[in-house]
Amino acid sequence: MAKIIALVNQKGGVAKTTTANALAFGLVRSGKKVLLIDMDPQGNLTNSCGLEVDGEYPPVLKFLKIIPNVCFEGPVPITDKLDLIGSSIGLETANIILGGKPCREQYLKRAIDSYKNKYDYIIIDSNPSLSVITLNVLAACEEIIVPFKPEFNSESGVAMLLDTIEDMKFINHDLKIRGFLVTMVDSRRKSTQSGIAYIKEKAEKCNSKVYDATIRMSVYAADAPKVGLSLYDYKGDSNVAKDYAAFVNEFLNEEV
Repeated sequence: MAKIIALVNQKGGVAKTTTANALAFGLVRSGKKVLLIDMDPQGNLTNSCGLEVDGEYPPVLKFLKIIPNVCFEGPVPITDKLDLIGSSIGLETANIILGGKPCREQYLKRAIDSYKNKYDYIIIDSNPSLSVITLNVLAACEEIIVPFKPEFNSESGVAMLLDTIEDMKFINHDLKIRGFLVTMVDSRRKSTQSGIAYIKEKAEKCNSKVYDATIRMSVYAADAPKVGLSLYDYKGDSNVAKDYAAFVNEFLNEEV
């Protein structure tokens, strides 16, 4: 039975998609079978896997089964142990269609149910905003990992996210934050240490943790998706690839 993990932060530019990609490929490297679901209409996770999809009816929109007479053809294999359900700007249609439907938050969860027995992990990359799409992600997942960039502007985003998660527990009673991952670290910035102190305080208050692994700022994190490669394949000896490998090891050690 797959464990369902979502990468969520209502603020953009915090390496959420990079983290989803690195976690998925890291789990595959450890022998796990993984399904990636791109729930961001920007489709960056899809593109980072070297895949382009239909702009109007992306696979993830079909997966939700909200468009009449449009069938979902199944996840696309990226490697022998990694499959992807891709996204594009067409996913924004879901916010409109689901807006007036009863149980509008449950469509992703229903769609995922038939895939739970096929994978070890289902990793969901969420959109950087609060919408019906986001609510579907929070209703479908079991655990959340919050990528956090240690700067002042990120703090308000985390505060709003924590409020949203508390509200969603009325629908998804077992929803919890597995941990906060500090990303895009630049040790030269004065805000770095204060940002890390802030997120540790928030994690303690919500009975969560901050991962020991921290992800350093790197151009390789931005360059790898352009060629459709994981960080490990693109520049495996780089600091950022080593940082993500340490995070994945920490993640897996929690499972023991």
